[in-house]
Amino acid sequence: MRTPILQKEPKPRRQSEELIFRPSPATTLGVELELQILDRETGDLAPGAVNILKACQQDAVPGVSAELMQSMIEVKTDICPDVAAVKTELLPRLRKVHNIAGSLGYNLAMFGTHPFHRSNTSVIYPDERYERIQERLAWLTYQRVVFGLHIHVGVPSGDLAMGVTNMLVQHLPHLLALSANSPFWHGVDTGLASCRSALYRLLPHAGVPRYFPRWKDFRTFCQVMNDSKAIDSFKDIYWDIRPRPDFGTIEFRICDLPPSLAVTLGIVALTRSLVIHSLRLLAEHPLLCRGDIRRHWIAVENKWLATRYGLGAVYIRAPSGKRRGLMQECGDLIERVMPIARESLDHSFLNVFKPMDRFENGAARQRRLYREHGSWKTLIDDGVHRFQEDVAMASAVSGS
Repeated sequence: MRTPILQKEPKPRRQSEELIFRPSPATTLGVELELQILDRETGDLAPGAVNILKACQQDAVPGVSAELMQSMIEVKTDICPDVAAVKTELLPRLRKVHNIAGSLGYNLAMFGTHPFHRSNTSVIYPDERYERIQERLAWLTYQRVVFGLHIHVGVPSGDLAMGVTNMLVQHLPHLLALSANSPFWHGVDTGLASCRSALYRLLPHAGVPRYFPRWKDFRTFCQVMNDSKAIDSFKDIYWDIRPRPDFGTIEFRICDLPPSLAVTLGIVALTRSLVIHSLRLLAEHPLLCRGDIRRHWIAVENKWLATRYGLGAVYIRAPSGKRRGLMQECGDLIERVMPIARESLDHSFLNVFKPMDRFENGAARQRRLYREHGSWKTLIDDGVHRFQEDVAMASAVSGS
């Protein structure tokens, strides 16, 4: 059976073909989780992806693929109609990957960064695309040993993709603060809630998206960047929220990988509800598609505040400078979209955040555990145990 390494990517389509938006008639979902592969003895990241992927291929496990480093593995869904379907797809896939990894001597865990791994010891996955990234980014390649949650939500058109992006750029800090799970880097407390977010900003074409009032403006941007050879494809743009015309979705890339499946599904439910809410507003008020460029300006600072302080940030609510605690903002935002979540049957997944003043994101949990025990092993054991609990839920559902 052919192994998944050193496969060539299919020849890319012409840029004009790439940027044809393929509409999604419903707000369907696709979810991607970037998991850590850990050495069972040391708790450090381990280059186990090649062997795990070979075994997954032999066992025909769907939705499992390589990432930039051999210490990462991605587990993703197919197109799902709602969050319950996301859970139904993810659980058995996570269980199978966990069992395979365990049989090969590895553990898996959900963190945004590894707390003490030295990233210059990481090994690039053997793939032509990743080798090109290494050649382009040099030292920065090894600052990408970070782990995220990516969420795709279907939208009907390119113009609406831009409209929803323009409306939701103001809520990127909320999603980041709820998911923040990367306070440590190279064995040091960075003082940040999301070190991953700060590290990813080092890359070209990353961070808060540019402002585009219409789809044709985004197309023009991509064409200029492609003609000037700044990018090979729109996929080389790593914004926190970006359109995926090939899938007919908006892709949210802002989030750290949360510490558990329950928090992950809660963030997926919140994200989908925000998109539905935005689409309804745009249907009533089409001129809102153009957005407000001031929101983009403020979003850069608000994202930094969420990166630094997480739910303890003081959020800039409006261009006038009004501010409010981000924890309160998140609680109110969840309450505002709850009726939509109920209509979509996604509401139960939002309960993980209630009450908001008692919710502990991954970064806060990691800091608390380290201060209580003074041990990296405690953090790693906690992450491994929580992942095993999620897998046990999958086993209970399947009856295995």
